[in-house]
Amino acid sequence: MTASKIEFKRKLDRALSSERLRIALQRAMPALGERRNARMAEVDWPALRDDLTARKQRAIDDLPALIERFTREAEAVGAKVYRAENAEEARRIVTAICRTRKAKLVVKSKSMATEEIELNEHLASQGITAVETDLGEWILQLAHEKPSHIIAPAIHKTREDVAALFSKLVGHWVDPDPATLVAIAREKLRDSFIKADVGITGGNVLIAETGTLVLVTNEGNADLATTLPPVHIALVGIEKIVPTLDDAVAVLKLLARSATGQKLSTYTQFITGPSRTADIELKTQIGVHGPKELHFVLLDNGRTAMREDPAFREALRCIRCGACSNVCPSYQIVGGHVFGHIYTGAIGLVVSPFHHGLDSVAYEQSMCMGCNACDTVCPVEIPLAALITDTRAKAVARTGMSFAKRVALSQWTDPERIDRATGWASHLQRPLQRGSLVRLPMASLGREKSLPAVADQPLHYRAREITQTNPQGAKTRIALFPSCIVDHFLPNAGYAAARVLQALGAEVHLVEARRCCGLPHLNSGDREHAIEMAKAAIAALEKVPGDRIVAPSSSCAITMTDDYVRLFADDEVWRARARRVGERIRPFTKIAHELACNSAVKGRKLDIRATYHDACQSENVLGIHDEPRALLRDVAGVELIELTDSFVCCGFGGTFSFEYPEVANFVLEKKLENIKKTGADVVITDNPGCLTHLKGGLDARGRTTKVRHLAEILWESLSPPD
Repeated sequence: MTASKIEFKRKLDRALSSERLRIALQRAMPALGERRNARMAEVDWPALRDDLTARKQRAIDDLPALIERFTREAEAVGAKVYRAENAEEARRIVTAICRTRKAKLVVKSKSMATEEIELNEHLASQGITAVETDLGEWILQLAHEKPSHIIAPAIHKTREDVAALFSKLVGHWVDPDPATLVAIAREKLRDSFIKADVGITGGNVLIAETGTLVLVTNEGNADLATTLPPVHIALVGIEKIVPTLDDAVAVLKLLARSATGQKLSTYTQFITGPSRTADIELKTQIGVHGPKELHFVLLDNGRTAMREDPAFREALRCIRCGACSNVCPSYQIVGGHVFGHIYTGAIGLVVSPFHHGLDSVAYEQSMCMGCNACDTVCPVEIPLAALITDTRAKAVARTGMSFAKRVALSQWTDPERIDRATGWASHLQRPLQRGSLVRLPMASLGREKSLPAVADQPLHYRAREITQTNPQGAKTRIALFPSCIVDHFLPNAGYAAARVLQALGAEVHLVEARRCCGLPHLNSGDREHAIEMAKAAIAALEKVPGDRIVAPSSSCAITMTDDYVRLFADDEVWRARARRVGERIRPFTKIAHELACNSAVKGRKLDIRATYHDACQSENVLGIHDEPRALLRDVAGVELIELTDSFVCCGFGGTFSFEYPEVANFVLEKKLENIKKTGADVVITDNPGCLTHLKGGLDARGRTTKVRHLAEILWESLSPPD
């Protein structure tokens, strides 16, 4: 085991064993999400998002010219502009400015760019004291810790933790009341502003047309840090440059709403050059107040390399709102010190390899479950989930994967191997099998969930039976691709899906039931096998007749429609073939809803109390939400009780729940508790992975709530009475 893997495991174990961490995250994270959603509901979020995405993309495309223009305009109003190719050069420039001014004390506003280059440590080594003035950053400076969140750096600290820290500082017990704690910080930090020789900030936006720095804060510390010291240094990543004031305003419209759930932050500064006055005979002089000098350090540190990468170029649009952390199930369990390096959350996994090398997140990237929630809240539409998958592939190529996982995946690459593996599993599972489930003796995984048993008869054994019962006069021809999991573990769900589609007026043929789309390999970073399996699946599906190819697994549908195209980004021929096949693929829930809307078919009303779990990818990627509810209500007459956070990941994450059962279990517990509160007899979902995970979790806890595929419920309603 490498040193970096040992360190990652140590951090993970520490996070999982920390009740304080869970309390801190549970107190703060839900509120951030709720406030954000409330603020976004007040505006036209899709329109503002599309507008900002386009503006930021144009800025990235024109970045070299914008850097030149910003430099020219900033220097024209008296600022100094430096360009730092890497972290070492940026530290050297900042230190040189401080030395020239014989600075001993520096006050800093919150800046992730200074964290990126580890500026505080470097200044200390040069005999310069840097004092963080943002409350969260100051707390962490006192605790000798690093930020765990881009926006809320001390979010992993409870108020009791802070009170204990401040008690040591002031020499007496401090009440863990936030107002009391803030008062202490205010008193202690005021003197630093007055005595500081230099103020250092980051920057939220740089405006090229005017050479202006835009700073967005809430505490007022940035205003003091940029006003009281005689020298102001702004260290800013080059991707923060936008062409015009209008572009900056577009950022401001979404930054605070997305980051902290505010319409606008308390303080928004526009700083154009150092302090100036012309009150005496209109002769421009350095102003009576404010800094005499303003220095910009434009930081590259891998950003140009990111811009030159066709896929990761999109990540430069990031406005550092931190929303991707706030919706991440893994982050809410383990926190930012595990989920990321210096930049935390989903965006941290994407940008850190360019700033700090691939090793910085070689194992941290494995914390992503692939739920795609981060994509839904990103205000600049960065495909974070896909880019994390790309990072994972690079990391696995560097570090390899465990022997057990490598062997397991190697046995799941083609139909013959899958048949052989499931054949062996069906024999080995018998001593541990109870009906359709298998209880493993392994401690952590066994406590989390029971596993689905391999079916005695896979679905493809029933292909002739399904095909022979086509409805008369069908107008739509459907090829059902049930996926390897449905075929071998949930054949009843696949059979029900075929029957439902037939009952709704489609001609259905079962095809390629034994084939895997390659999703497990893609999610695991095994890009080589994923590409091979994608090619095999595309070649097979190209020969399939029918108007639509339907998958009862939303995850498989996404893989074949979206991921295949990305896999072949550098192969024009296969990319075109993937796109043509993808255009024919539909998830079961979508096509069933379309058919139901075009027919007058009604089933028997089912006397069940049910709740619906929206598979995270069904909701987050495919936008499926109303369709299953309409089917259950209008076709089957099911009484539905809405599930709190119905679209939040259940913790399955493919192989994630097997590799990190402790993390998955925390996520699963939240979901099962919400299910329990509904009082429902049945949980319904449209994704096989969620179905097996929830069913296994309920069984391991001795609960009697049933879990069924949407297709099974619909077929129960539509099937002829006995």
